[in-house]
Amino acid sequence: MDSATISRRQGPLSALEGTAPALAIGDVAVRHVRLDPTGISLHFADAPGGFVPWSDTREIALGLPTTLWPHPAIGDTVWPTIEGLLSGGAATESLSETPTFPFRLTTGQSDVVEWPLTPHYLSGYRRRDARAATRLVDYLVAHPDARVLLAQPVALLERITALLRTVPPIGR
Repeated sequence: MDSATISRRQGPLSALEGTAPALAIGDVAVRHVRLDPTGISLHFADAPGGFVPWSDTREIALGLPTTLWPHPAIGDTVWPTIEGLLSGGAATESLSETPTFPFRLTTGQSDVVEWPLTPHYLSGYRRRDARAATRLVDYLVAHPDARVLLAQPVALLERITALLRTVPPIGR
């Protein structure tokens, strides 16, 4: 069992440092996947589950939930408060199970592996963060030489964060 420390987070992505650095998708305290230069592994907190090497990976589909809130934490705090006030303080619906989103991996043999991952926020992620994570995963699947970047997850996530903060040039 490898103990990992979260150094940086951007949307559904977390940079993990420690004995086995990796880029995680999902809530690292619960169900998430870790991407490292060798492959993709399912984890429940620090306990590893399944593993698929990059050489067996043909396609990955992320079913990331999105929100219209400017920051997902607002949706997770404000909406339940408003709902509680409108319902007279009574909870209208209790959460029966932890929400998850699908992570589907297609192998070279056309087998589909689906792992349920836990989001950080009940309301979902910002659309731009979800798009960035999806594009990064697509890029890593399509470009094997780029997977070495997963050995330095903090630097990789800093680059992604910087790209998300820049305004694209219009009309160039």
